[in-house]
Amino acid sequence: MTPQGRLIIIGGNAAATHETDQEIPKTSFPAFEIFGLLHDQKNDRIEIITASSDMDEQTSAKYSAALQPQGYTNFGFIHLKNNREDYHPRILAAKIVFFIDDTLNHCETLKNSSLTKLIYKKYLLEEEFTIVGINTGGMFISGQFLNEKEIHPGLGFINNCIIYTKFRHGRRFKNLVKAVISHRECLGIGLNEGMALVIEKGYKAQCIRNSFMIVVNAKNVRRKKPRKGFSVYAKNLKGHILTAGSALNLISGDLIKEMPSDYNLNFTTEIPDNN
Repeated sequence: MTPQGRLIIIGGNAAATHETDQEIPKTSFPAFEIFGLLHDQKNDRIEIITASSDMDEQTSAKYSAALQPQGYTNFGFIHLKNNREDYHPRILAAKIVFFIDDTLNHCETLKNSSLTKLIYKKYLLEEEFTIVGINTGGMFISGQFLNEKEIHPGLGFINNCIIYTKFRHGRRFKNLVKAVISHRECLGIGLNEGMALVIEKGYKAQCIRNSFMIVVNAKNVRRKKPRKGFSVYAKNLKGHILTAGSALNLISGDLIKEMPSDYNLNFTTEIPDNN
């Protein structure tokens, strides 16, 4: 079934909002740009979800300080560990849901929650429903995600990608390549700091803002899974470096729209294992 909703995945580490000293935690995306990606109807209900039961007042205040100046006042915070029954009607009424957790074990709490199942159903059926994942919360959205060297099961809103929102060159690129070679059915997506990926119809991924994204495609690689302690050598490993405005088909791995600033790569790579 083709999802009717959309996903927004935002990568990065540290940062500030627009014309304020408040910060959206763990992202370099200015708040006014994050919320500029949302619906024009600013009275639409927004729910900010965390698996932590002790999200501090400072974090809540920072999100509130970012939303309110942009005209968004109809929002609230859901703490899944509190297990309150009135959360279901709130999700049913929501047009936008944020996943903001930055701790890996919170993903398991999200997976086991009936609220996440309800959110997934809305994502499949409702055209104007948007799910936003910030940093690690963005990685949770995929069926699998990479944290340093390890692959973890995610929430499964999209299942043909391994997503890494903390991407940097060097070692982290090596980890992404190894993960994709081990799971050749998936594309590897590494979002650099400040980059966002908007996914519509479950496959059309559009790059937003002025950073870049790495895509690694190992679908044509013919080799066994990497072994610990051995270098990785792979022929027919493909990839793209995508900038703002580029669009990618997440099913085929092909570009939907090529921009002059895109750099398509076809490469053979050998990556030493220094473990």
